[in-house]
Amino acid sequence: MTDTSARPAPADTARWEGRSTLRTVAELLLGLSFTVAVAFGGYAASTGRMVVVSQAAGIVFVITLTCVLVSWFRTVERADTTATARTADPIASIDAEYRR
Repeated sequence: MTDTSARPAPADTARWEGRSTLRTVAELLLGLSFTVAVAFGGYAASTGRMVVVSQAAGIVFVITLTCVLVSWFRTVERADTTATARTADPIASIDAEYRR
């Protein structure tokens, strides 16, 4: 069991402050396009109709997935660069990462 009495509570609200409206819309579009692609893909497989809608939703899903993943990785890279710039000692930065 870990003693957490000396540690401050994590600030969950800070993660949402950096979110842009465009990023939120892209993530929602990712989920919606996945749902539409699966739903219409199943319908197209069973009836042979609406294949174009399923294909278009699949294309939108792949493009949106690429954009969202690039955005996520850029955010992580920026955070790592900032953390590395703050601590010049690589051992201290690894230690801080494990303590989080």
